[in-house]
Amino acid sequence: MRIVYLAERLAYLSLIMLAASAVTVRADLAHFRVGLLIFAASALFSLSAITLSALFSRRCKDANDQKRLSRAAVLALPAISFMAFNILSGSNRPLIHNISTDLVSPPSFIAAASLRKPSDNPLRYTQEVADIQRAAYPDLAGITTALPLDRAQQLCIITAQDMGWEIHYQQPGHIEATSRSFWFGFTDDIVIRLQETEGGSKIDLRSVSRVGKGDLGANAERIMRFNAQLAQRLHTMQQP
Repeated sequence: MRIVYLAERLAYLSLIMLAASAVTVRADLAHFRVGLLIFAASALFSLSAITLSALFSRRCKDANDQKRLSRAAVLALPAISFMAFNILSGSNRPLIHNISTDLVSPPSFIAAASLRKPSDNPLRYTQEVADIQRAAYPDLAGITTALPLDRAQQLCIITAQDMGWEIHYQQPGHIEATSRSFWFGFTDDIVIRLQETEGGSKIDLRSVSRVGKGDLGANAERIMRFNAQLAQRLHTMQQP
């Protein structure tokens, strides 16, 4: 049955193109938007395979054809599921890619500029971005601790490494790192600023995506996870 053959081929194509979308971006074979277009095409093939399987599985009288259609639908699930996950996770996120725990005086980068391409997003943090962030993530803030700056910095380094960040620059009161997204390997730049206070140290973070107008909330979530892990470590240290 030609429909069965078509559904199978569409399902296989969706898997191949899903993998190709990641390889294209991670290996820098083409502009990242090309990888996103391949990703969108994989979801389209996936949806087509699932639709054909659903429409014709009951019409098939041959048991083997029914199994093949069911298998095609299962094989097609990853691409459309991944696309749906990304759409849903980013549907209520603002179109910004630059997040800071200090909206008035955001941490500055020192080494990141030399690692970025001219076509990458700028590192500047504008008042417009601050206003959008304040509305979207009103509870995002830095952490204050009684630890002296050097001990707080050691704890920040341990936390960053545990989260899989690659630290590429540090000096007293300043840490810079990068983090790559799971599938496409998009690189985000992160800076951790530590300032001495009367009672200890103040820790602020900033995370900036190199590409894309929006980040699907990735930068804010990254900072929240870091703050949560760091707060847990600080709490553990205070236990008798």
